[in-house]
Amino acid sequence: MSAHTLVFGDGWLGRQFAERLPGAQLTQTDVADEYAVSEELDAIKPRAVVNCAGRTGSPNIDSLEDDPGGTYRSNVAGPIVLGSACRARDIHFTHLGSGCIYEGDGGGAGFAEEDPPNFDGSLYARSKIVAEVALRDLDALQLRIRLPMASEPAPRNLLTKLLAFDEVVSIANSVTILDDFWAPALELIARRERGVWNMVNDGAEYHDRLLALWRERVAPDHEFGTLSAEALEGRLVARRSNCLLSTQKLHAAGLAMPHVDEALPRLIDAYAANQSAMPGP
Repeated sequence: MSAHTLVFGDGWLGRQFAERLPGAQLTQTDVADEYAVSEELDAIKPRAVVNCAGRTGSPNIDSLEDDPGGTYRSNVAGPIVLGSACRARDIHFTHLGSGCIYEGDGGGAGFAEEDPPNFDGSLYARSKIVAEVALRDLDALQLRIRLPMASEPAPRNLLTKLLAFDEVVSIANSVTILDDFWAPALELIARRERGVWNMVNDGAEYHDRLLALWRERVAPDHEFGTLSAEALEGRLVARRSNCLLSTQKLHAAGLAMPHVDEALPRLIDAYAANQSAMPGP
Protein backbone atom coordinates (compact mmCIF):
# COMPACT_ATOMS: atom_id res chain seq x y z
CA MET A 1 0.00 0.00 0.00
CA SER A 2 1.30 3.47 -0.79
CA ALA A 3 0.09 7.05 -0.57
CA HIS A 4 1.69 10.26 -1.75
CA THR A 5 0.78 11.99 1.54
CA LEU A 6 -0.24 10.50 4.87
CA VAL A 7 -2.39 12.76 7.07
CA PHE A 8 -2.43 12.09 10.81
CA GLY A 9 -5.49 13.27 12.76
CA ASP A 10 -9.04 12.79 11.49
CA GLY A 11 -10.57 15.95 12.96
CA TRP A 12 -12.02 18.96 11.14
CA LEU A 13 -8.72 20.09 9.63
CA GLY A 14 -7.21 16.66 9.08
CA ARG A 15 -10.16 15.54 6.97
CA GLN A 16 -9.94 18.69 4.87
CA PHE A 17 -6.21 18.24 4.26
CA ALA A 18 -6.84 14.65 3.17
CA GLU A 19 -9.55 15.80 0.75
CA ARG A 20 -7.32 18.43 -0.86
CA LEU A 21 -3.89 16.79 -1.06
CA PRO A 22 -3.46 14.64 -4.19
CA GLY A 23 -3.15 10.96 -3.36
CA ALA A 24 -3.59 11.56 0.36
CA GLN A 25 -4.58 8.97 2.93
CA LEU A 26 -6.03 9.71 6.38
CA THR A 27 -4.89 7.73 9.41
CA GLN A 28 -5.99 7.56 13.04
CA THR A 29 -2.67 6.12 14.22
CA ASP A 30 -1.60 7.51 17.60
CA VAL A 31 1.19 9.98 16.81
CA ALA A 32 2.73 9.51 20.25
CA ASP A 33 3.09 5.72 19.79
CA GLU A 34 6.59 5.38 18.33
CA TYR A 35 6.14 1.74 17.32
CA ALA A 36 2.77 2.31 15.65
CA VAL A 37 4.05 5.39 13.80
CA SER A 38 7.09 3.52 12.49
CA GLU A 39 4.96 0.59 11.33
CA GLU A 40 2.54 2.93 9.56
CA LEU A 41 5.25 4.88 7.77
CA ASP A 42 7.09 1.75 6.68
CA ALA A 43 3.88 0.14 5.41
CA ILE A 44 2.52 3.18 3.54
CA LYS A 45 5.86 4.67 2.47
CA PRO A 46 4.49 8.20 1.93
CA ARG A 47 6.50 10.94 0.28
CA ALA A 48 5.04 13.49 2.70
CA VAL A 49 3.31 13.52 6.08
CA VAL A 50 0.94 16.13 7.53
CA ASN A 51 0.18 16.16 11.25
CA CYS A 52 -3.20 17.55 12.28
CA ALA A 53 -3.46 15.47 15.45
CA GLY A 54 -3.44 17.23 18.81
CA ARG A 55 -5.60 18.46 21.65
CA THR A 56 -7.45 21.77 21.49
CA GLY A 57 -9.93 20.93 24.24
CA SER A 58 -13.68 20.47 24.34
CA PRO A 59 -15.57 22.73 24.37
CA ASN A 60 -12.42 24.91 24.57
CA ILE A 61 -8.84 24.96 25.85
CA ASP A 62 -9.96 25.35 29.48
CA SER A 63 -10.62 21.61 29.57
CA LEU A 64 -6.93 20.90 28.98
CA GLU A 65 -5.80 22.52 32.22
CA ASP A 66 -6.69 19.46 34.30
CA ASP A 67 -4.83 17.01 32.06
CA PRO A 68 -1.26 18.22 31.50
CA GLY A 69 0.03 14.69 30.91
CA GLY A 70 -2.45 13.94 28.15
CA THR A 71 -2.03 17.38 26.61
CA TYR A 72 1.75 17.18 26.45
CA ARG A 73 1.55 13.63 25.13
CA SER A 74 -0.67 14.70 22.23
CA ASN A 75 0.70 18.17 21.54
CA VAL A 76 4.40 17.69 22.27
CA ALA A 77 5.42 14.03 22.39
CA GLY A 78 3.28 13.16 19.36
CA PRO A 79 4.74 15.78 16.99
CA ILE A 80 8.28 14.93 18.16
CA VAL A 81 7.76 11.18 17.62
CA LEU A 82 6.23 11.74 14.20
CA GLY A 83 8.73 14.42 13.15
CA SER A 84 11.68 12.28 14.24
CA ALA A 85 10.37 9.23 12.38
CA CYS A 86 9.86 11.29 9.21
CA ARG A 87 13.31 12.86 9.44
CA ALA A 88 14.91 9.42 9.80
CA ARG A 89 13.16 8.30 6.61
CA ASP A 90 13.65 11.53 4.64
CA ILE A 91 9.88 12.10 4.52
CA HIS A 92 8.79 15.74 4.24
CA PHE A 93 6.92 16.58 7.45
CA THR A 94 4.28 19.30 7.89
CA HIS A 95 2.89 20.15 11.32
CA LEU A 96 -0.18 22.26 11.96
CA GLY A 97 0.97 24.68 14.62
CA SER A 98 -0.56 27.68 16.36
CA GLY A 99 0.06 31.41 16.52
CA CYS A 100 -1.60 31.53 19.95
CA ILE A 101 1.81 31.86 21.60
CA TYR A 102 1.93 35.66 21.43
CA GLU A 103 0.19 38.57 23.06
CA GLY A 104 -0.01 42.03 21.49
CA ASP A 105 0.86 43.37 18.06
CA GLY A 106 4.63 42.96 17.99
CA GLY A 107 5.29 46.67 18.16
CA GLY A 108 2.78 47.37 15.40
CA ALA A 109 4.35 45.12 12.78
CA GLY A 110 2.91 41.84 14.01
CA PHE A 111 4.99 38.99 15.39
CA ALA A 112 7.32 37.43 12.83
CA GLU A 113 8.14 33.74 12.64
CA GLU A 114 11.46 34.17 14.44
CA ASP A 115 10.15 36.31 17.30
CA PRO A 116 10.31 34.46 20.64
CA PRO A 117 6.89 33.59 22.12
CA ASN A 118 5.68 35.97 24.83
CA PHE A 119 2.41 34.30 25.90
CA ASP A 120 2.22 31.24 28.16
CA GLY A 121 -1.11 31.88 29.89
CA SER A 122 -2.59 28.48 29.07
CA LEU A 123 -1.45 24.88 29.04
CA TYR A 124 -2.43 24.80 25.37
CA ALA A 125 -0.08 27.69 24.56
CA ARG A 126 2.78 26.20 26.56
CA SER A 127 2.42 22.85 24.79
CA LYS A 128 2.48 24.58 21.41
CA ILE A 129 5.60 26.56 22.33
CA VAL A 130 7.52 23.44 23.36
CA ALA A 131 6.46 21.55 20.22
CA GLU A 132 7.43 24.42 17.92
CA VAL A 133 10.91 24.69 19.41
CA ALA A 134 11.50 20.95 19.04
CA LEU A 135 10.20 20.80 15.48
CA ARG A 136 12.48 23.64 14.40
CA ASP A 137 15.36 21.26 15.13
CA LEU A 138 13.65 18.48 13.17
CA ASP A 139 13.40 20.53 9.95
CA ALA A 140 9.62 20.45 9.89
CA LEU A 141 7.35 22.74 7.91
CA GLN A 142 5.23 24.38 10.61
CA LEU A 143 2.04 26.13 9.54
CA ARG A 144 0.92 28.51 12.28
CA ILE A 145 -2.83 29.14 12.13
CA ARG A 146 -4.99 31.35 14.36
CA LEU A 147 -8.69 31.28 15.19
CA PRO A 148 -9.62 29.30 12.05
CA MET A 149 -12.90 30.09 10.34
CA ALA A 150 -14.41 28.89 7.09
CA SER A 151 -17.47 29.14 4.87
CA GLU A 152 -18.42 25.64 6.02
CA PRO A 153 -20.48 25.67 9.25
CA ALA A 154 -18.75 23.43 11.80
CA PRO A 155 -18.35 23.31 15.60
CA ARG A 156 -14.65 24.23 15.40
CA ASN A 157 -15.31 27.15 13.05
CA LEU A 158 -14.71 30.50 14.79
CA LEU A 159 -17.72 32.07 13.09
CA THR A 160 -19.95 29.21 14.27
CA LYS A 161 -18.71 29.74 17.82
CA LEU A 162 -19.15 33.52 17.78
CA LEU A 163 -22.71 33.32 16.45
CA ALA A 164 -23.64 31.31 19.55
CA PHE A 165 -22.22 33.86 22.02
CA ASP A 166 -24.30 36.58 23.68
CA GLU A 167 -21.21 38.72 24.30
CA VAL A 168 -17.83 39.02 22.60
CA VAL A 169 -14.66 41.05 23.09
CA SER A 170 -13.42 43.75 20.72
CA ILE A 171 -9.69 43.04 20.35
CA ALA A 172 -7.52 42.97 17.24
CA ASN A 173 -6.55 39.43 16.25
CA SER A 174 -5.01 37.65 13.32
CA VAL A 175 -7.26 34.97 11.86
CA THR A 176 -6.93 32.13 9.39
CA ILE A 177 -9.76 32.01 6.87
CA LEU A 178 -9.48 28.44 5.63
CA ASP A 179 -10.99 29.25 2.24
CA ASP A 180 -7.86 31.39 1.68
CA PHE A 181 -5.47 29.08 3.53
CA TRP A 182 -5.55 25.97 1.37
CA ALA A 183 -3.84 27.29 -1.75
CA PRO A 184 -0.71 28.68 0.01
CA ALA A 185 -0.56 25.77 2.44
CA LEU A 186 -0.64 23.16 -0.32
CA GLU A 187 1.90 25.16 -2.32
CA LEU A 188 4.33 25.20 0.62
CA ILE A 189 3.94 21.43 0.96
CA ALA A 190 4.43 20.95 -2.78
CA ARG A 191 7.61 23.07 -2.61
CA ARG A 192 8.77 20.94 0.33
CA GLU A 193 9.45 24.07 2.34
CA ARG A 194 10.71 23.94 5.92
CA GLY A 195 10.55 26.25 8.92
CA VAL A 196 7.75 28.23 10.54
CA TRP A 197 5.17 30.15 8.51
CA ASN A 198 2.45 32.48 9.80
CA MET A 199 -0.63 31.33 7.87
CA VAL A 200 -3.02 34.20 8.53
CA ASN A 201 -4.91 36.73 6.45
CA ASP A 202 -3.60 40.27 6.19
CA GLY A 203 -5.17 42.73 8.61
CA ALA A 204 -6.97 42.35 11.92
CA GLU A 205 -10.29 40.78 12.84
CA TYR A 206 -12.47 42.08 15.70
CA HIS A 207 -15.19 39.74 16.96
CA ASP A 208 -17.77 42.49 17.45
CA ARG A 209 -17.15 43.91 13.97
CA LEU A 210 -17.47 40.44 12.48
CA LEU A 211 -20.85 39.93 14.14
CA ALA A 212 -21.93 43.42 13.10
CA LEU A 213 -21.07 42.46 9.52
CA TRP A 214 -23.15 39.29 9.93
CA ARG A 215 -26.06 41.39 11.15
CA GLU A 216 -25.66 43.82 8.25
CA ARG A 217 -25.43 41.19 5.51
CA VAL A 218 -27.41 38.21 6.81
CA ALA A 219 -29.46 38.57 10.01
CA PRO A 220 -30.66 42.09 10.92
CA ASP A 221 -32.18 40.78 14.16
CA HIS A 222 -28.96 39.16 15.42
CA GLU A 223 -28.20 40.52 18.88
CA PHE A 224 -24.93 40.50 20.81
CA GLY A 225 -23.10 42.58 23.37
CA THR A 226 -19.46 43.39 24.02
CA LEU A 227 -17.39 42.87 27.13
CA SER A 228 -13.86 43.75 28.16
CA ALA A 229 -10.94 41.36 28.04
CA GLU A 230 -10.73 41.63 31.84
CA ALA A 231 -14.37 40.62 32.23
CA LEU A 232 -13.93 37.68 29.89
CA GLU A 233 -10.80 36.53 31.68
CA GLY A 234 -12.79 36.35 34.92
CA ARG A 235 -15.07 33.76 33.33
CA LEU A 236 -12.27 31.52 32.05
CA VAL A 237 -9.89 29.00 33.56
CA ALA A 238 -7.01 29.77 31.21
CA ARG A 239 -6.05 33.08 29.65
CA ARG A 240 -6.54 33.61 25.93
CA SER A 241 -3.99 34.85 23.43
CA ASN A 242 -4.85 38.02 21.52
CA CYS A 243 -2.24 38.90 18.93
CA LEU A 244 -1.34 39.99 15.44
CA LEU A 245 1.10 37.99 13.33
CA SER A 246 3.30 39.34 10.55
CA THR A 247 2.55 38.16 7.01
CA GLN A 248 5.77 39.54 5.52
CA LYS A 249 7.23 36.07 4.93
CA LEU A 250 4.14 34.94 3.02
CA HIS A 251 4.25 38.10 0.92
CA ALA A 252 7.91 37.54 0.11
CA ALA A 253 7.05 34.03 -1.10
CA GLY A 254 4.16 35.32 -3.23
CA LEU A 255 1.64 33.43 -1.11
CA ALA A 256 -0.07 36.10 1.00
CA MET A 257 -3.73 35.59 1.91
CA PRO A 258 -6.34 38.32 1.20
CA HIS A 259 -6.92 41.15 3.65
CA VAL A 260 -9.72 40.52 6.13
CA ASP A 261 -11.62 43.57 4.85
CA GLU A 262 -11.96 41.78 1.52
CA ALA A 263 -12.19 38.22 2.81
CA LEU A 264 -14.72 38.51 5.66
CA PRO A 265 -17.71 39.77 3.63
CA ARG A 266 -17.12 36.99 1.12
CA LEU A 267 -16.81 34.47 3.94
CA ILE A 268 -20.04 35.58 5.60
CA ASP A 269 -22.03 35.39 2.37
CA ALA A 270 -20.72 31.89 1.61
CA TYR A 271 -21.29 30.72 5.19
CA ALA A 272 -24.89 31.95 5.13
CA ALA A 273 -25.51 30.21 1.79
CA ASN A 274 -24.04 26.95 3.10
CA GLN A 275 -26.01 27.26 6.30
CA SER A 276 -29.25 27.71 4.35
CA ALA A 277 -28.47 24.67 2.20
CA MET A 278 -27.97 22.39 5.21
CA PRO A 279 -30.81 19.93 5.90
CA GLY A 280 -33.05 20.80 8.81
CA PRO A 281 -33.26 18.78 12.04
